[in-house]
Amino acid sequence: MELTIESLDEVPAELRSGSWQFSTSALAPGRMASAADDTRWATTWFVASSHGQVLGAVNSRSPRSEQFLNGALDLRERAELLGRLVPDDPRRWAFIGSNGELASGTLTSAGLTATEATEVRTALVSRAFGEAEKAGKYAAALYVRDQEVGSFASGLAARATVHAIASTAELPLLGGDMDAHIAALPAGRRAVCRRDRRKFATLGHGAECVPAEDVIAEAAPLVCAVKRKYGVTDHPRLCAYRLRQWVLSLGPGACHASVVRDAGGALLAVSFFAVQDTVLESYEIGLLDELPGREWCYLQALIHGPVEWGLRHGCHSVDLGLDSSVVKKRRGASIGTAWAVSGA
Repeated sequence: MELTIESLDEVPAELRSGSWQFSTSALAPGRMASAADDTRWATTWFVASSHGQVLGAVNSRSPRSEQFLNGALDLRERAELLGRLVPDDPRRWAFIGSNGELASGTLTSAGLTATEATEVRTALVSRAFGEAEKAGKYAAALYVRDQEVGSFASGLAARATVHAIASTAELPLLGGDMDAHIAALPAGRRAVCRRDRRKFATLGHGAECVPAEDVIAEAAPLVCAVKRKYGVTDHPRLCAYRLRQWVLSLGPGACHASVVRDAGGALLAVSFFAVQDTVLESYEIGLLDELPGREWCYLQALIHGPVEWGLRHGCHSVDLGLDSSVVKKRRGASIGTAWAVSGA
């Protein structure tokens, strides 16, 4: 395939229309385009075309400030995995294929064959890394999914450094309702899900899925509480702002929350998720620190609530996000890997 790759400072207009393929819902065109509005980052796009038709795109993002507060994306924290000495100044970093979420990857035209898409991805990655390095920046891609890690490694050829950094979980939705879904699971998974539902029922809490906008302010402190347990500092106002931007980028109709409340209506647990085509993508989880039956509230908010909603609305799978792989696998999820890639 004869490809031409050009660089742009603006979001490629083609991303706002047409059909695109991407390795995880966090990389949907709307999410990638909205990230370009964040003035804390300098963004360059690389667009691959053939005979005047745009076939793929990837971005390169660099922080504009020497203060970098996102620990999950801090390259200094992953220096041993990435190879070479990571610069102390974040302004010298380049995140390839990122929108600030825990995912990196490319966008390719839905009309391409698997072989063609791989060729486009590889060419885009090679160009994006090459241009960043020419500019004196340390380029890396964090949380690249299994479907794309081969293209990222090929784009860097022999100098690629690739390491696993997290697990992923995708839960297929089986049958037409919750009972049919659970019945279709293997025996061991079936027993676990039925036990979850019995345990949750004994707590007497209420559970439902509501528009995400309805609970953002109320849920933000719970999301921050979960982050604190993992050593991540967040503030409820910043968390609420981020959630509202998430809703704005995808549209209110796509964004929902699976909530658990006690008998008095107090919010105990929440999981935000969005519809991307036929996939539900988990976004943020919130949970009270001290809570009787905390485990069952967590499972209801994160897994059972979204599964029930997805089955009612014709979805095919739930992207359950990163890590906690044992918990998710025992309830029917397929476990994959998220990778760190650098040109060291």
